[in-house]
Amino acid sequence: METNNQPIESVEAAPRSIWSIIIGIFTSPTQAMEDFKKKPTLLVVIILTFVLASITGIATAKYSSMLQYDMLKTSTVIPAEILQEMKTQAENSNPFVSGLSGGVVVLVITLISAGIAMFIGKFVFAGDSNFKTIWAVILLAGLISMVGGVLRIPMVLAKGSMLVSYGFAAAMPGKGFTSILYSILYYCDFFMIWAVIVEGIGLSKVLGISKGKGITTAAITSSFLIAVMITLSLVGMMFAGVEITFF
Repeated sequence: METNNQPIESVEAAPRSIWSIIIGIFTSPTQAMEDFKKKPTLLVVIILTFVLASITGIATAKYSSMLQYDMLKTSTVIPAEILQEMKTQAENSNPFVSGLSGGVVVLVITLISAGIAMFIGKFVFAGDSNFKTIWAVILLAGLISMVGGVLRIPMVLAKGSMLVSYGFAAAMPGKGFTSILYSILYYCDFFMIWAVIVEGIGLSKVLGISKGKGITTAAITSSFLIAVMITLSLVGMMFAGVEITFF
C-alpha cells in the first residue's frame, strides 16, 4: 500500500509539540524523552523553568529570606544587633528581586548539572551527546521539581516557614537545616526523586547508554550538587557558632 507514491511504512508521524512533550514527562516520560531527543528545544524549557522558579520565589520570598536568619539566630558569635538587622532586612526584602534572582540561580544550577552529567555520561559511560542537548534534557526533567516547588507554596504560606516537605523530612517536625539528616531529606523529596528518574531516562536517550547508566548519571549529578549545597551551608553555620547535629 502506498501514500503519495511512498510506502506507508516510510511516512513518519508529525513530531509532537513541545507542550505535548512537557505533559508527557509527567504521564509517559520514556516516550516524551524519545520525542524530545528528535528535536530538543531549549528556549521554551528555559523560559518555563525561569517562570516557575520565579513564581515560587516571589510567593515565598518573605519566608525564604527569613530562612538564613532562622539558621543563624542561635549563633554564639554573631552579635545580637547584627542578628536583629538580618531579621529586619529579611522581613523587608523585595519579593520580586528575590523571586527573579531565584530563577537565575536555578538556571545556573542546571548549567552546572549539565556539565557534570556530560562528563559522567561521555567519559565514564562512553555515551555521546552535546552540552546543549544534555542541558535541554536536564531542564525538561527539572520541570517536575519546579512544579513541586509551586505545589509547596500553599504549605509554606499556611505554616509561615520554608521548612515544609513532600518527602521524609515531613516526619521530622521542628527540625531545620542545623540537622544534617533533615537537610538531606529536605532536598531528596518526592519530586526531586521523580525528576532524577526522568532525567536519567532522558540522558540514556540522548547519550545512547542504558537506562540504568542514565539514571546513575542523573543520581550522581544531583547527589553531588546536593552534597555541595549542604556542606557549604553546614560549614558556614559552624563558623558562625551554630550547633550542628546529625539528627
